[in-house]
Parts: sequence; structure tokens; C-alpha cells
Amino acid sequence: MKRYIKHIIASAEKRTDYFLKHQIKDRHSNICGGLRGDIIDVKPTVFAATLAVSVYVNRDSRFYMNEELYDAISQALDFIRRYQREDGSFDYPCCNYKSAPDTSFCFERLIAAYRLLIHFATDDKSQILQEKYLLIMKESLLALKNGGFHTPNHRWAITAALLQGANLFREEAFSSKLLERAKQYLQEGIDGNEDGEYAERSTGNYNGVVNNSLMSLYEESGDESYLGYVERNLHMMLTYIDPDDTIFTQNSTRQDQGRCDYADMYFYQYLYMTALRENSEFDGAAHKIIKDNMERGDVAPDCLHFLMLTPAMMSYEFKEYGFLKTYRNFYADAGILRVKTPMFTYSVLKGKSQFFFFKVGNTQVYVKIGESFCDIRNFIPQEMDVTEGKCILSGVARGWYYQPFEEAPDTNDWWKMDHSKRELLISSEISLKVIFKELNDGMEMQIISQGIDRVPLRVEICIPAGSVLENQHFYLTAEKGADMILRDGMVNMSHSEQTLQIGPGFGRHEFKGHYSGEEKNHTGYTIYCNDYTPYMKTVYFKIV
Repeated sequence: MKRYIKHIIASAEKRTDYFLKHQIKDRHSNICGGLRGDIIDVKPTVFAATLAVSVYVNRDSRFYMNEELYDAISQALDFIRRYQREDGSFDYPCCNYKSAPDTSFCFERLIAAYRLLIHFATDDKSQILQEKYLLIMKESLLALKNGGFHTPNHRWAITAALLQGANLFREEAFSSKLLERAKQYLQEGIDGNEDGEYAERSTGNYNGVVNNSLMSLYEESGDESYLGYVERNLHMMLTYIDPDDTIFTQNSTRQDQGRCDYADMYFYQYLYMTALRENSEFDGAAHKIIKDNMERGDVAPDCLHFLMLTPAMMSYEFKEYGFLKTYRNFYADAGILRVKTPMFTYSVLKGKSQFFFFKVGNTQVYVKIGESFCDIRNFIPQEMDVTEGKCILSGVARGWYYQPFEEAPDTNDWWKMDHSKRELLISSEISLKVIFKELNDGMEMQIISQGIDRVPLRVEICIPAGSVLENQHFYLTAEKGADMILRDGMVNMSHSEQTLQIGPGFGRHEFKGHYSGEEKNHTGYTIYCNDYTPYMKTVYFKIV
């Protein structure tokens, strides 16, 4: 770990240089704290100050016991306290005011910095910083005890902070009130299933947030059941790593959906778990994340405070390196099949308009089917059946029309009428089935449409902009937001040292969708394969 700790310290120092550069006396957070006119977010300052404390008390850092940094930390704490609400809370000024969840995220860093000062500070004046931290934390716990939440992960961040606060102030009378409030949250039960999935399915963000909270709950309570959720989630996360080592996020229900990030935020969680419970897969994952991060020249994950407070992590020696080479997992609750072969990965998703993703290296294509049928714009799989080497998605779209009310409504104002009381005439339906078969060199996708005839369906194969498309008849560069109809035959797509063969195409019509409510592929290029219902077609995605 020694060389990686040096990298983590160097990255913390780099961030601290930025903190010092933009620290402005009495208006501390023009940048660090998110000052935008009169809108102030203290959370970035809380995080920056924790980083600063971690290098201030670290003997291997060039900032060790640095007086200038001490003054900056002190001023940062004054800034944080100055903009703490009267109820002890902090704002998240883009949307949440007097926010208990955002206060809990701050508390996690505040108590980490306080503990660093307790364990590692050698100067007498650090006592002043400790007192400032204690005051801010004590006030914020009132907001956590009385506040509420919006999303599932907020509950566990708040609960972790409540337990941390109860233990920190165990001699105070209000400590028992904090424990009572924590029990109220915990009685709801942790939202982690046997697959390791949390409610928000947020592989690119909130899975890590929940893991962090549950690790804190274990630290404060000694209850190892919390680590079971973390262990299951981290194992699941290994099956969400694509061939280019980025995280698959398309099944997330949160703002990370579609984002493409490395697994850096999970580094210290894998390290923590393997240091506690020896696990070769977690060992290899932690080692790969930090080694690759360093070799890419990226800034290390922001976790120095966590490592310093967990000696077993600081002294850990890696034995393995790498993610899972292959996996095949069907997560029925989440409605997703994730498969990695030695050559490619693919994902099949239930309940999503973008229902199939195929990835080789860092080259990814995905598929939608446009229906434009009544109020439906895209095929949304309603059922999913997975067997060995095969996955079947299916769904039915129905064409309907309102009928006049049986009795006269109370108003002639359309917008005030209760249209749920109208009878619906179901005039027609389209039944779609998409069958995926795994091949040695790629995938076979069969589309079967049944029901009403003469409806123009379009299979939309979305590829990266900048790809080169060619066959015996043409050669072109795929432009962002543009498209083509592949009328017949195969086409070779070359992108980032990968070549895929896609097809055969079919193009009996030129209809590209309804005039409203369509999902447009603005960031990539679309290959259309179009035909009228009913039909049975097969499209291949093969590695050349």
C-alpha cells in the first residue's frame, strides 16, 4: 500500500493547494464553498476542510503542521458556522433548504476531521479547531434529530450521523434522543436485497453513499449485519464493470444514469471490506482501482481521512489485481441481465426504452424500438425471461380511444373533467417479442411483431458519433445527431480500434417517429431498420 498511500497523500495535497489558493479572508468560499451571488453552499468547504485536516496532521505530508493551512482551516470553520441555520442545518441551495440529508453528508466529514485532530494533532492550538468542530456538530445534530428526508439513501446517511453523534456526545442528555430517532429510521429496514441491490439502483453514485453509511453504522454499533449489505453490494458491483473498466449505469433511477465513470469511489470500500474480511475478489478490485487511477495520472479518490482512521487499511498489502474476467448474473428484482464474456459484455433491461447494450472495449452500441402507436413512443419491455444463453423481452401496446361519458359531466371544462371515469375503446394492439441469443463472437437479436398490421416500427441501433460505417456500397463518418436507414445487407462499424458487423438491415419505410414525445439520439448516430407489422426479423452484432 505504501506507494498508493503516497499517491493518495499527493492528491490530497493537490486539492489542498486549490483550497489555499481560493481561500479568501472573511468571504471564504467564493469557490470552495460555492458562493454564487448570495447563494451559499457550505458542503464543498466542509469536504475541503476535512482534506486539509488530513494532510495537516499527516507526518508524510508537506503540509504537516503548516501554519498557513491551520489558519485556512480555522477560517473555513468560521465560514461553515456562520452559514449554519438557526436549527443547526445546512442548505443545498439548488433545491433543499434546512436540509437534514445534506447536513448528514456534512456531519460525516466534520466528525472525520475532528477524529483526525484527536488522534494525530500534536500542536496545542489544534484544540481550538476541535472546539469549533464540536460546536458545529452539536448544533447540526438537532437538525438531524428533527429533520426529514427525500430519497432512500438519505435515511442511512442521517441514521449514521445520529449514531456517530450519540456516541460522540454520550455524556450529554440529548444523546438518548438521537438514538431514539435513529431507531425510528432503522425500523424501516435496510433497502438492500439478496442480490446486493439498493432501491435506487445507482451504481454510479448512491450505492457508494449507502455503503459508506452502513460502514459507519457498523463502526458505531458493532453490528456486523450492516457489513453484509455492503459485502453483497460490492460483489454485485463487480458485475457492473464493463470491459473498459467503467461502471454500467443505465439501470440507475438517479442522475448518474448514463454516466461513464471509473469505480474510484468504491476503492476504499473494497479495501475496507477485504482488510476486515479477507476476500480475494475485493482485494483484486481495490488494487486495480487505485493502481489504474495512479497510472492514468488521475487524482486519487478522496479517502485519506478514512484510511488514516482505519489502521488495517494503511498497513494492508495487496495480493491480487483485477476485476472479474467473466460473469453472468440476472437480477430479477432490478430487471437486468448482465453478462461478461472474454470478448464483450452485454446488458438486457426490463422496463427501459433503451433495452439492450452491447460493449466491446470502450465501444458501446444500444438498441431501442420505436412504435409511435397511440400514446406509446417506444417499446418498453414488460416481461423478461432468462434461460441459459437466451433472454426474451416482451410487451403489448394497446391502441385506445376515449368514449363519451355515460352521463353528462359536472363541467364543460376539459381540464377539470375526470377522464378516468370514461370508458376506453381498445381498438387494436401490437405484441412485441425480442429474443437475444449469445454467440461466440457477438449477439443475435430476433424481433417478432404481431397484432395489427401496417404499423411502421423502427429498430434504432445507436452507435458512437465519429464511428466509421462502410460496406461494399458506401463509406461514411457517423456525425452526432445524424442517422441513416440500412435497407439491406451488413455494415461494418469501426470505432476506437474495434470493428463490429451489424445487420442485415431492412428498410421498407422512412418514418422516423411521431412529431412529439420522441426520444432523440442527439449524442450519437442512429442506424434505422424499418418495417411494417407484422414481421419477424433477425439482426446480428458481431466482432470482426
